[in-house]
Amino acid sequence: MLKILIPLAGSSELFEKAGYNYPKPLIEIKGKPMIQWVVESVNNIPTPFQFIFIIKESDVHKYHLDNTLKLLAPDSQIVKLKNETNGGLCSVLMAADLISENDSILILNSDQIINTNLEEVNHFWKSMDSDAGVITIQSVHPRWSYILKDGNEVIQTAEKNPISRDAIAGYYYFRSAELFFDYAYRTILNDTSVNGLFYISSVINEFILNNKKVNYYQIENNNYYSFYSPKLVQEFENMINGK
Repeated sequence: MLKILIPLAGSSELFEKAGYNYPKPLIEIKGKPMIQWVVESVNNIPTPFQFIFIIKESDVHKYHLDNTLKLLAPDSQIVKLKNETNGGLCSVLMAADLISENDSILILNSDQIINTNLEEVNHFWKSMDSDAGVITIQSVHPRWSYILKDGNEVIQTAEKNPISRDAIAGYYYFRSAELFFDYAYRTILNDTSVNGLFYISSVINEFILNNKKVNYYQIENNNYYSFYSPKLVQEFENMINGK
């Protein structure tokens, strides 16, 4: 089965400073919580899948975030973190007990919409016989992770470092959960961190170093919507309203 992991334990600092009273996943955009937009954007995948959400236990006690997630995805699994982790990769690893080694894994950012046919993307990975895959957009800003490519293959990734114009759009596919966890633990053992934090993009480099096939699927920037900041949320609402 395809397990779709969405970490929701990151900082809401930018939104708190802007006066928002709820954590980022619950911030409303056109009357729907941000996480509802994310879930609905991938719900049309016909391949059997299950959501796994990784959330802060404090958001459960204060905002009942787990109940919201169960209403949006009744068959989902929820991992509750008591403490902060050292980055998105560490958060994802907390869900290891819920995933079989025969599963495939898709890791998505919790603050974005990828407006493309994700089933076509899945078919692309299968047609390329990909061990791992990322969706890319065009950027030069250092807040993204980036790839170097050779033909259809990824030959290197870099976190928070624009080594090319090909930025990873918060989408990471891994055909084998067994391989993903193997290389994820190697990433941590090798202390491949950035500013003390461990990122999913670093695991891609472990796949490459072990001669696994990593491909990319490029989409147009106008098919990608990030809710990274209050300004970007406002821009998305303006677009929907036709402003």
